[in-house]
Amino acid sequence: MIDYKDTQIIVSIYTFLPKFSFRLFCISLSLAFTINVNAFVEGKFGKLEASATLRGEYDSRVFGISTNSFQGAKSSNSPLIAANELKSEDDLIISLSPALHFTKQTRWFTFSGTGGLQMTRYIKNNDKSYTQPLTTFTIDFDETLTKNKRVSNNAKIRFDATFDLGQSVGGSVLEQDLIAFTYFVAGLNVRYNHSPKFGVGAGTSYNVRYYQSGATQERVYHDITTIPVSLRAFYIYSEKLDFYSDYTFSRTNDDQAGSNTLSDSISHSITFGAQGNYSSKLSGNANVGYALQDYDNEKVSNQDNLITSIGLDWNLNTKTSLGFDVNRAFSPSAQGFSTFSTMGRVSVSHRLNEKITGLAYLSGGNVSYTYPTNAITSRDSSSLNQFGLGASLQRRLTPYITISGGYDFSFTDRSIEEYSRHLFHAQATGRF
Repeated sequence: MIDYKDTQIIVSIYTFLPKFSFRLFCISLSLAFTINVNAFVEGKFGKLEASATLRGEYDSRVFGISTNSFQGAKSSNSPLIAANELKSEDDLIISLSPALHFTKQTRWFTFSGTGGLQMTRYIKNNDKSYTQPLTTFTIDFDETLTKNKRVSNNAKIRFDATFDLGQSVGGSVLEQDLIAFTYFVAGLNVRYNHSPKFGVGAGTSYNVRYYQSGATQERVYHDITTIPVSLRAFYIYSEKLDFYSDYTFSRTNDDQAGSNTLSDSISHSITFGAQGNYSSKLSGNANVGYALQDYDNEKVSNQDNLITSIGLDWNLNTKTSLGFDVNRAFSPSAQGFSTFSTMGRVSVSHRLNEKITGLAYLSGGNVSYTYPTNAITSRDSSSLNQFGLGASLQRRLTPYITISGGYDFSFTDRSIEEYSRHLFHAQATGRF
């Protein structure tokens, strides 16, 4: 058992928002974070760690919508809109997330999991405050029992099982609302290397989202269940690089049986890609392929398009790295329509010294909507474009405590309206 002295962190944020279409704000936030932890580092029952994160943020558009949409919802007489809960377009949000992390390695398996709570408080829109569980569990098996494992090592047999339960709350530009949903995920992945050069794999998962009512929309949210099944063939080029081909079948359903929705659908996709270390400086995963979206709604034509998923890191030197991410895919909406999105992000990370690291990014993308017949679309456009940028700094105060802070800006163009969003955030994390 290890005893740690009380540690206190005081973080003050002075935020000065640009004037744009709203008044100049100046906010001072002081966050006090005190930790007094006695933790088992390693013992008979494995490794146990404790962590806690305290976060404060200011969001200029906490509902993810324009000022006109917010005022329209607030003044609506619709019984489906909780107008009395829409107290402020902007808000100050504070959250505390204590958790325990468990790891246990046996002869054949590695067990790991997390259990904790996230307690979030909206200062102005206090009816939106919530407490949610943080729960994950993973079982990992690798026949090689190597210390440094990776997905594409030359193990004969490898599988992992995952479980995740929690809640998500936040302003959604896609849904045009501050939405909340409880999620449950359970998955299994298996890999068998037939020879030093060839292997096969398969995977599936069960994904459920239980939506709570939105705050600003008249449309009812649908609970969504998705079950994907994937088959994969590998060519093991080297110990550090795999080439692969994937086929994925996915079934999506919502709880509005027989309703006029596009959530009920079947998708087929095939992709070709590579993962691992492409060179001494470049690593990641990149694939490209084609997808077919087959809707149960006979009044809507099936859709197909090019898809891709790219996540690459390029180490320029020992201190600086570039990140490149692109995602292009179909996805269902909780409001019963279908989307096809193309999103990209370029980032640079630079280690200023041994304790301080900075990050900056640029992002952009497009989302196209397909609505079911007779859908309510009067407040929506057929697509949106979104651009963003941001920067943050992270400082390691001690081996156990890290603080960070930053700013994110986004601009949304929905063809029928344009608006910007500002997010300032500060965070302190301790892990013992």
